[in-house]
Amino acid sequence: MFAALSAAVLMLAGCAAAPEPLPSSPLTLHEALGDPTTVDFCGLLDFAEIEKTQRLVAVPMPSMGACSFQTGRTLVSFGFPDDRANERLTGAAPVGEPSLPRGLRVVRTDLQGQPVLHLLFADDTSLRIGTFFESREGAGPDALAVATKTAETAARALAAGKRAKHLDYRGDSLARLTACTALWSDAEISARLGAAVTGKGDLSRHSCRWGEEDAERLVRLEFGLGPRPKAAAGVREETVGGHRSLVQEAGDGCTILTGHIGGPDASRDQVEHAVLAVRAPDACGVARALAATAWPKLPA
Repeated sequence: MFAALSAAVLMLAGCAAAPEPLPSSPLTLHEALGDPTTVDFCGLLDFAEIEKTQRLVAVPMPSMGACSFQTGRTLVSFGFPDDRANERLTGAAPVGEPSLPRGLRVVRTDLQGQPVLHLLFADDTSLRIGTFFESREGAGPDALAVATKTAETAARALAAGKRAKHLDYRGDSLARLTACTALWSDAEISARLGAAVTGKGDLSRHSCRWGEEDAERLVRLEFGLGPRPKAAAGVREETVGGHRSLVQEAGDGCTILTGHIGGPDASRDQVEHAVLAVRAPDACGVARALAATAWPKLPA
């Protein structure tokens, strides 16, 4: 009797210790991330593994819809793509291992000579791994290697069932707004811009673009996290729509930024901000008029 009980206990212990099989079904972005408006993209990355390729030179910083970190002279941004134009991925070149699990793929497109990778999910949605550097010296195999390692570590973690962490934004956070509809209508933007445009947002809903990227008339709105805004050379501090704003004019474009409330992680000393960028004749005039309408609508 005792021997039988011992055998039963060992059998149960063996069953309890057996690892659960890894998921194998095709992975969609929604299944991987859940609520797209609050994803902590830094929490999806294995930085110890990434540093086997190149060491980080700064603490990774989360923002709304992305995680940014610097290795050497390259800044890497991992998160939602700037837009959802799938045609930009047509003919993209496969990168790294062709047989990532659960139908995931990594492809490459370049933007102004800088490698951009896309982690494609089974439902044809994607995440973007962008690389940015100040000079051509930063371009090269090191930047591509770091971007590739970033994509592959994220893909393998998600494929293995790792659940995305989510940032705990406050109730009056900009993260609660949908950039394309919260502050203006398409008709208001079109009237100010002098061209008929429709807002196109990303999956996070934290950014929106009215007009094509290469058009002469363009408006972009982005909600994000970052250091406290400070005036610098070439930047004017003004009160626009009742909010302290920083205005910068460059060529045919103008940018207006205003700070909001503290970010979800007080230890990082980040603040939320809204950034409005306009490209048009009299860009700053258009930007000031739009900001004067929009900033009073930000959550109090």
